Amino acid sequence: MTDNSIWDRPPEAPVLRTGAFRLTMIERPFPGPAGSLPAHDHARARDIAAGLTTVEEITAELEPRPDSDGLPHETRADLEQLDVGCWGPVTEITDAAFAHRGEFTPLADHAEALAKRYPNAALIGSVTVDFAIRYRAFLFLHPDGTQLWADGWAGEDPWTVTGNVHHIIDAFAVRGALENAGFNAAAEPGVMAWSELEDVILRSLMPVRRSERMLSGFRVTRPREVAVHLEETWLEE
Repeated sequence: MTDNSIWDRPPEAPVLRTGAFRLTMIERPFPGPAGSLPAHDHARARDIAAGLTTVEEITAELEPRPDSDGLPHETRADLEQLDVGCWGPVTEITDAAFAHRGEFTPLADHAEALAKRYPNAALIGSVTVDFAIRYRAFLFLHPDGTQLWADGWAGEDPWTVTGNVHHIIDAFAVRGALENAGFNAAAEPGVMAWSELEDVILRSLMPVRRSERMLSGFRVTRPREVAVHLEETWLEE
């Protein structure tokens, strides 16, 4: 049953904007780009979901489904659902609560919480929210402690950048791959190809083919603060 007590809007209230919100965790030894990943582990996915700081309680487990099926994102009730895929050393979390309009950085906060639980893992995540101008955030965390955070409004300054692009490129040993892709590490943050950096790093750490992958969906209750941020981001005019 959907818990309405912490929400200001009813379950049928429409989500007003589109976006993307994903955090990938890859545990050492990194599997690398070749080969394939093991089958999805639903029990581990449930454990990961239950331990997220965006989750108060799991109220329903949905049947595992193909990774190609998108997470519903149409009503307020959909904001109480998240997806977790666990394929051996790779865990991928899709959760609208990772996003905000820039005043807060929930993607970074929740990644830091996961890093404490899994200190031997790399964490790569990004958020996009389509306001009148697109808000974007990117997180890169290497298990050796090297970190990079960048967020701002597409094509505009100033962006907030914490960490050094060159340090994260060297930590993940992707300088050659980025040069081959034409990535400009000297570009200004507002026009830097952050998605390309994210893609190249992920491709260096794991197989990225999604065909035949399964994942698990969970309906959850949210902590009050998380619900407030979800409404501000997705439901407010």
